[in-house]
Amino acid sequence: MRRTGLALLLALGLTGCKFVETAELTAAAEAAATARQAKTASLDDWSGKVLPHMRDKAVPVATVAAALARGLEDAGAQYGYREGGEGTPFSYAVVVDGKIVEANTESRAATAGVDTDGDGAADVTLQLGPVIRGTAIRDVLPFISFTDFENQIEFAQVAKALNTEAYDTVLADLPRDALVGSTVHAIGAVTVRKAGETLLVTPVEIGIEAAS
Repeated sequence: MRRTGLALLLALGLTGCKFVETAELTAAAEAAATARQAKTASLDDWSGKVLPHMRDKAVPVATVAAALARGLEDAGAQYGYREGGEGTPFSYAVVVDGKIVEANTESRAATAGVDTDGDGAADVTLQLGPVIRGTAIRDVLPFISFTDFENQIEFAQVAKALNTEAYDTVLADLPRDALVGSTVHAIGAVTVRKAGETLLVTPVEIGIEAAS
């Protein structure tokens, strides 16, 4: 806040055009600093906190799906985590084991559809990136709280940094050719907002074995 106030005082003696430029530059510099701080904090925790927590808390995605079919609140209370109160979605750490039956690798938001129950149809979608949608990794972690950050922008930057780390360390080097027919084992995070929606899982660990 002090830096923003200083920029405003200095700008009073300048033209309106120059004031806008100064304000924009200040905002851009602060946003860049926030992003760097968020990335550093998040990635320092990746190996020491994020991965151990996910491995410890992950349950089979079929177990979560069955619980969701009985009710969102009950499923969340049993297997999920949310920082907000009633009405906010739960996020889950899940284990996905199955066969890849469809893949979209042309998009930058690449995905793979996984059949986990053997019926031949995809019941879980894995995000492969490089574009990773949502904030599920951040939101499933109880040690990352909005109250620890100055504002929503900083909180959003943490989610972005975690998604980027998942892609850089887990997803970037995955083989993208001939995914269909491969078996997959993954641990990841998913946020569920409504009953019956396709589970969109962001992996933090993944292994793919090509079909023989």
